[in-house]
Amino acid sequence: MHAPASFVADLAVVLMVGAVIGLLFRRLRQPTVLGYLFAGLLIGPYIPLPVFADPERVHALSEFGVVLVLFAVGLELRIARLFEVLPVSGATGVIQIGALLWAGFTLATVLGWGTVEALFLGGCVAISSTMLVTKVFEQIPVEPAVRGHVFGVLVLQDIAAIALIAVFTALAAGQGVSAGAVAFTIVKLGAVLILMIVLGLFAVPRYVRAVVRTGSSELLVVVIAGTCFGFALLAEAIGYSEALGAFVAGVLVAESGESELIEHIMKPLKDVFAAVFFVAIGMSIDPRLVFDHLGTSLLVVAVVIVGQFLSVGAAGLLSGNGLRRSILAGLALGQIGEFGFVIAAIGTSAEVVPDALAAVVVTVAVVTAFTTPLLLSRGDRIVHLVDHYLPDRLQTLLVLHEAWFERLRGNSRGATDRAEASKFRRALRAVVLDSAGIVAVAVATVVGYDDLAAVLARAGLRDPYAHWAVIAAAVVVGGPLATGLVRSTRVVGALLGESVVARTGDPSGQQRAELMRRLVALAVQLTVLLAVGVPAAAILRPFLRGPYAAPVLGLAGLVAAWYLWRTAGRVDAQVRSGAQDVVALLARQSAPSAHRTRSHSPLPGGDHASDDRPGAKTLAAAFSLIPGFDEVERQSLPDDAHAVGRTLAAIDLRARTGATVVAIHHRVGNDVSIPTGHERLAAGDILALAGPHEAIERARRFLLTGTTDAVSGDDGAGNEQSGAEPRSEQSGDGAAVT
Repeated sequence: MHAPASFVADLAVVLMVGAVIGLLFRRLRQPTVLGYLFAGLLIGPYIPLPVFADPERVHALSEFGVVLVLFAVGLELRIARLFEVLPVSGATGVIQIGALLWAGFTLATVLGWGTVEALFLGGCVAISSTMLVTKVFEQIPVEPAVRGHVFGVLVLQDIAAIALIAVFTALAAGQGVSAGAVAFTIVKLGAVLILMIVLGLFAVPRYVRAVVRTGSSELLVVVIAGTCFGFALLAEAIGYSEALGAFVAGVLVAESGESELIEHIMKPLKDVFAAVFFVAIGMSIDPRLVFDHLGTSLLVVAVVIVGQFLSVGAAGLLSGNGLRRSILAGLALGQIGEFGFVIAAIGTSAEVVPDALAAVVVTVAVVTAFTTPLLLSRGDRIVHLVDHYLPDRLQTLLVLHEAWFERLRGNSRGATDRAEASKFRRALRAVVLDSAGIVAVAVATVVGYDDLAAVLARAGLRDPYAHWAVIAAAVVVGGPLATGLVRSTRVVGALLGESVVARTGDPSGQQRAELMRRLVALAVQLTVLLAVGVPAAAILRPFLRGPYAAPVLGLAGLVAAWYLWRTAGRVDAQVRSGAQDVVALLARQSAPSAHRTRSHSPLPGGDHASDDRPGAKTLAAAFSLIPGFDEVERQSLPDDAHAVGRTLAAIDLRARTGATVVAIHHRVGNDVSIPTGHERLAAGDILALAGPHEAIERARRFLLTGTTDAVSGDDGAGNEQSGAEPRSEQSGDGAAVT
């Protein structure tokens, strides 16, 4: 068996075999990336087949694929878009990346791997696959809010991946895992990125726009490819991976405003060499290593799926993305992909990690490529299951929390008081700077603990006083930073609470409003705690002899969760009190003396709650002292409504839509406040829907038609719902707010 004698022959073998296997996987409705990996396995050196390509030459060709894929990633990231995704997905992305880095590193140390190997594994599992997520969403459409949240997290992951690639390139060059080396690499990376982007913004976008105006697609392709590979060469010349330069080139070209046109004309070239890259990855895998490390691979699969689900879900809930959006996002991101391959390739090429790492990464990528669409297609059931077992008070609180943050984001896009906006920006900057300072002090203390103590010992201070002095110095330096962080976080929380919860002159209403403001502030503080603590735990983990940061962070989280649980009980009691007023109001509005003609359009099909009689309250007024439920609307059920004859538990309204039914006025029978979920709905019933505006509109659609949005009868998790039979009802007491 002899390898082809030239790059042309190698490229021919790679592309022909890749095309056949890729087409086969496409017919099997599987990602073509898996087909390319399998094709590489077939033409690689480990399986004795007559079709063979030279691994070294294919690896050289695959470098083009890495450069073009990273250029495409940068091309999709405009600087303005980064600031757009931060309010919705910023906290989720930061917490998710830190959590998976920590989990991957900890798993590797438990398995007995070295520090460098553990770092590489943590980096591989922390970044999801944009390519796979895009393909999965094509097969399983989700509502725009879920899609936007997922791609917002992916944008932040892409940025983190570039930083990780730079750090791992330095590790591969033999700089070691010392804090000084890592800190120098990060500072140098920041300086290089700022210099390249700032200088490039003056020239590259103007140059690209000038070429576009010529109308020559041929010239445009040559110019863009030259810019891409030129920046890759520049990055390599200053000691970084070509991928970094290609990413920066993509970001700069995107600022020209012509990214869609450029992406269209560069896509064929990118697709060809991306296929070569994935085939090269497959060629590097020894099947015997895959089977030898199958148990390890399955453990990593569990860490990826469970870790993404928990970190994205919890962070999404805290940042006000709602139960459904957070759970579906956690399921959609439960895989690794192209960046994992790039990071593993850096380590194996430099021989700082064993070939087994590449085998594990490929195995995990293949398995999670199958599990992601499988779990997402069952996302609706998973949301229902989580919602069903949540305690009543938390169900109420989550609906309120999502409505608060939806209004907060709406306020941030509208007109705001300049003085308050300036105060908020100052407090937010203080939070960021204090957080960075605390992490820096913690890293310096942990890493330099023995060295600093030795310096003090040489100065005449004996042990254990030398070590105690180091700790005391850390407390002296870090204490004011921690105090400032707490103070700034309180200011941010208070300002956000004031923005969401309006003040009222009624003493009783003021007391309730103050409770809500404290809840908003607590949610903000808990989010900041995790957004700072989780990445800090991940950064400190390689320098500690055990996972000590995690228990401290967990204890702080438990204390906050306990306080949140107590406060949620008080909120739930107030919601129940308000629901009684809504029931009475629905009964009065439906009485013959109060009857008036109402229109029932198919979509949204409902009418805002109002009563024209003097002194009568609206539904919103009934909940005016429960901010977040001040948008309460009624929905009548006509004879042909999808929900007629079903129970709320059967149609699973809250889990599907995010809206809550706080009261039901039955045309025949007793009215209900805070339904349990087992009340059967009938034609002519009137429901009071509460929650965010989008959730209420989705609930209207589902009650009337059986679909939640305009996605062609799809429930957001890929399941056709129109005309479908309802799920069997859940046994038990049911939810307090359905």
